[in-house]
Amino acid sequence: MRFLSNAHTHSTFCDGKNPPEEMIRAAERLGFVSLGFSGHACQGFDWEYSMTAETQKAYLETVRTLGRTAKLRVWAGLEQDTAAPEALKAENRRMADYVIGSAHYVSLDFHGRTVAVDGDPALLRQYVHEECGGDGLELARRYFDVHVSGLLRDRPDVIGHFDLVRKYALSEEILDENSAEYRRLALDALEKAFPCGGVLEVNTGAIARGYRDDPYPTAELLAAWREMGGRATITSDCHDAAKLDCAFERAVELLRQTGYRTVLRLGTGEERWQEEKL
Repeated sequence: MRFLSNAHTHSTFCDGKNPPEEMIRAAERLGFVSLGFSGHACQGFDWEYSMTAETQKAYLETVRTLGRTAKLRVWAGLEQDTAAPEALKAENRRMADYVIGSAHYVSLDFHGRTVAVDGDPALLRQYVHEECGGDGLELARRYFDVHVSGLLRDRPDVIGHFDLVRKYALSEEILDENSAEYRRLALDALEKAFPCGGVLEVNTGAIARGYRDDPYPTAELLAAWREMGGRATITSDCHDAAKLDCAFERAVELLRQTGYRTVLRLGTGEERWQEEKL
């Protein structure tokens, strides 16, 4: 099957390369039936990465206006970081068609800087050295603690790149992702997160940007999620219109290999999700 949708899409309103209209045109050329935008929601810090309140309002208005004339169903969502203030989160949910719940940061004030597991690798190495005693497993423990507590508290519609902490595991050797200790930690975190009720994304963004050759999360975590009764969707975490459907075929095959028989995609009408057979 071809997967003809994407719920995790960024534009020039945050850190994407293309304005929304170009993303929509790319989706139309690919034959997509739906497209969900997920600009980085206003969070009160790290302004180079997230939208301001004013930018977010303009983003939602623009996406919804473009959606009225598009040849596919367009959704106006937000990617919300768990570190955002609760008042902003409540407003974000009120304004958006859906919310992706993600964790990027392990510290908001490390020598006056924010530390993201997918951010500056040199800064992340320094954080691991100074705050985690050089232990990558401790970094992973802190990341999953932040992510899981946020998912359970905020109950987002989509669970964003669950094991994002693996981003630099290979290139920077910050974390041994194949160790039994890490795998147990990640599985335990996934089990704890299950009650949040969100749809787990199979996120190919690291493939699109050349950091990894596999999606988030691992096949082991995907299989465990299925055994728990969880549902999944496929996203490219798109920042570049040319890679809107990056590695979707591989994601479909990964879901099949881990026992899935169906996958969710954004709907073409008023229902958020539609189920498709794999």
